[in-house]
Amino acid sequence: MAHYKMINQVKDYAWGSPDLLAQIQGRVPEGRPEAEMWMGSHPNGSSQVVTPRGETVSLADLLAGSPDMLGQRALTLQAPGEDVPGLPFLLKILTAGKGLSIQAHPDREQAREGYAREDARGIARDAPRRTYRDQNHKPELVCALTEFWGLCGFRPLEELQREFQGLAPALARLDHPLLGPALRSFLEKPREETWQALFLAILDCGVDRSFRDDLVRTLGSCLEGSSGDGPSSRDRYWWVGELLDQYPGDPGAFAPLYLNLFHLQPGEAVFLGPRILHAYLRGAGVEIMANSDNVLRSGCTGKHVDSQELARILSFESFVPRPSRGKDEQGLRAYTTPAREFELVRVLRQGRLEKREGPAILLATAGQVRCGDLLLESGESAFVDDATDAIELSGPGVASTYVAALPGAISFAPTVLPAGADRPDAGAACDGAS
Repeated sequence: MAHYKMINQVKDYAWGSPDLLAQIQGRVPEGRPEAEMWMGSHPNGSSQVVTPRGETVSLADLLAGSPDMLGQRALTLQAPGEDVPGLPFLLKILTAGKGLSIQAHPDREQAREGYAREDARGIARDAPRRTYRDQNHKPELVCALTEFWGLCGFRPLEELQREFQGLAPALARLDHPLLGPALRSFLEKPREETWQALFLAILDCGVDRSFRDDLVRTLGSCLEGSSGDGPSSRDRYWWVGELLDQYPGDPGAFAPLYLNLFHLQPGEAVFLGPRILHAYLRGAGVEIMANSDNVLRSGCTGKHVDSQELARILSFESFVPRPSRGKDEQGLRAYTTPAREFELVRVLRQGRLEKREGPAILLATAGQVRCGDLLLESGESAFVDDATDAIELSGPGVASTYVAALPGAISFAPTVLPAGADRPDAGAACDGAS
């Protein structure tokens, strides 16, 4: 039985916030973008752990040498083709100061095929132009710590038809050989296949450097000063302007026209499966996913873009995100999803965390938390092995502690306080980090 304090990598991607992670961790900002803090064993950013003897070792190496720390159920969830045992999930604190790339993640079969193709071409796993960095899918859930904005899934066809009906006169004047016919077909018959053809034409226009500036200028002029058909349109158009300021000349900035805009309050979460086009726009959240770093991008990024491959793996069905506040169970709030690899739960009060099987990661997000004999400050985490079946949790930050584990593996026994005793977790009703 063991649990270890973790030392986690922070990714300095350009879209990262310069101060949100520092606020969560209660430190002075370092003046550079801090985008994601990774907690897990993925080879592109494995955490380190501090052993009881005070040694610092890679979590990936620790699990590779002692796979029994994962338990049998977690071992069966390894990605296809991965022969080194590791955590089936990857936990992150995501802090976005500006919009992420417009992106999607492959399903497992697509990831396996894409990984094999790029290996056959001799593209190194860590090469900037590499798309498939592992053979796994990447279903994911983000739970807001602050107010959080994002884009997720294609809007319903009738909404897309109304949106592009208003843009049609200006787009028609561009007289693009692909865009014009695709737009007319979609407006006449708004179906999944005609939307797919229009979306692919928009992507092709974005790749055509001789045409891209005209497209951006034309769409920007159409939206400038327009309020659309109500508050939701105003919000979408505002985000288009914001993304154009962040990524000048990038057609990806118009994604709010065709993707659903969502806004989370602290404690609310959104789940999305593979093949769903999305982007997070601003805010801090706890993000959990299958153990993968496969990202296919179409815009709003300085990283590798492969529009053709993205279009090949996308689902073109409408997908409207459904924010959830989770389900309260005795002392816990569970954010259940269809994913087999993970479940995210939030501890609501002090007590004993009970784990039936598998590994877990405990993350403090607001104030100190004592996890057995470990003290976690806000923004710190601990790895818990399969053999550890219970940990006592207490401290002023206990009601903002998140746990990543296998689905259904976690339960909780709240501490029973004497009548009239002060509650150390009196802030349990407050969601998220302050």
